[in-house]
Amino acid sequence: MTGDLYVFAYSWEAEFCYGTEYPGCSKPMPYWKDHFTIHGLWPQYSTGGYPADCTTEPYDVSSAKYVGWETMIQYWPDVQYVVTDPEYPQFWEHEWTKHGTCSGLSQDDYFQTTINLAKSFGTPQCLMDAADAGTDVDAATLRTQMGGSSYASLQCTSGKYLSGVYTCWKEENGIPTTQTECPADVLSEDNCTSDTLVVETF
Repeated sequence: MTGDLYVFAYSWEAEFCYGTEYPGCSKPMPYWKDHFTIHGLWPQYSTGGYPADCTTEPYDVSSAKYVGWETMIQYWPDVQYVVTDPEYPQFWEHEWTKHGTCSGLSQDDYFQTTINLAKSFGTPQCLMDAADAGTDVDAATLRTQMGGSSYASLQCTSGKYLSGVYTCWKEENGIPTTQTECPADVLSEDNCTSDTLVVETF
């Protein structure tokens, strides 16, 4: 692997969809309504910065079929396209080309490993409860349930509308193992300045 840790990036799909007319936003999967979805699994340097585009290996859509097409759409969707659009996999292609090529993993293993992490390190209960109830979420509680303030970097629109979170992970042979403190440059990207965060819903 190029890099010595991973950043695992989650998105809050309802916030991403807010104010757009993307096809996938009009018919959200039930899972998206109260769960984070995957943005990516990104090799990172603990000293700061990250590698990118480490090989020229082209994306192979068969990796999505290996993981399971429905599984990929549920956990790692691209709402900008209808699922039958030939362009639908371009988000996965981008993530593989920029980040996955630096993981040292095969495409099948890279995507399956990322899905596995989403299943084992899921959406915090406080956020699921807020989404289901249509209420705000306490930023400090969310950081705590994501591992702690030095382990999670919250992402917001305009400082208060939750849009995602970055967490950091030790790796062994390209496989994320245990959560670890995030480098300073990742923590500095926490832009949720409000104590209470708005949880957009579909």
